[in-house]
Amino acid sequence: MADSSVAITAGAGTNIDTVTTPNGDHRQVVITGDKGGHSGRVNTFRTLGRAGTTGQKLFSIHNASGSTVAVDVHKITVDLAGTVVTAVTVIPAIIRMYKVTVLPTNGTSLTKVSENSGGAATSASVTVLGDASADGTGSATTLTATLPAGAVLSQEFAPRLITAAGYEMADRMEFFGGEGEQVTLRALEGIVVMLDYANAAANPITHHWTVGCRWEEYTP
Repeated sequence: MADSSVAITAGAGTNIDTVTTPNGDHRQVVITGDKGGHSGRVNTFRTLGRAGTTGQKLFSIHNASGSTVAVDVHKITVDLAGTVVTAVTVIPAIIRMYKVTVLPTNGTSLTKVSENSGGAATSASVTVLGDASADGTGSATTLTATLPAGAVLSQEFAPRLITAAGYEMADRMEFFGGEGEQVTLRALEGIVVMLDYANAAANPITHHWTVGCRWEEYTP
């Protein structure tokens, strides 16, 4: 069936997307969640934990000041593997999604991957950063971001390896993955994936993290 369009009355006339049936009728085409812009994905390198007492920023996505696009973040995923047992008395890190307004700096710029190579190109205003420059190699400069107090969109405790006997550290944790749960980033807004902890044992260098993100850019 041929893909076509018919005019609808909206001022001077606006087309709607349709599919023509064999008898010549038009059926409207509805694409759920597609706003006609760029749809992208990104994944970090395997990122080692950074021991210390001030936490670690694993990933950021940010829409620059003056940006002409809005960004709907549809999903952020976090996974963890570890090779060293952590004492049961150690409270694990809290994985928090912070909404920020200041552009994150340092870390390593990541590769944005288009979901549709024939679609709209990504905007240069949208930047994605991680805290590793290669699998198992931390960024030369730690990913840095200003986190507004209490500006947490979602959170979950990280799992911990209490015993090495037949236990996988974690299934992939998913944030904003439900129907209608996307977070919209306007100009000068972003999301930072932060590990909050005050005990170095909560995130030793033997922890291995990965973060993935899916988003859509469009003209608001």
